[in-house]
Amino acid sequence: MVKERPLISKEKGLNMNIIKLEPGEDISYHVHKDNKYNYILKGSMFTYEKNYVPGDVVENPKGSGHSIKAGPKGCEFLVIWCK
Repeated sequence: MVKERPLISKEKGLNMNIIKLEPGEDISYHVHKDNKYNYILKGSMFTYEKNYVPGDVVENPKGSGHSIKAGPKGCEFLVIWCK
């Protein structure tokens, strides 16, 4: 089950969440309404493009779409975006 914890949540302005995925869990295909940046903290995630590990930053431009699959140890990442 996807666990999401808001750190900063503004109707307009900066937003930050930490998202945790269980091993092998996925987030279905979605399109981003804002520019979003994911910073991988623990584990790994795979998108159509590549595998991401701790320290990697995944940039998701507004209007881009993808799905995510957590690696064998799950994945924890920080999501940052501005509305």
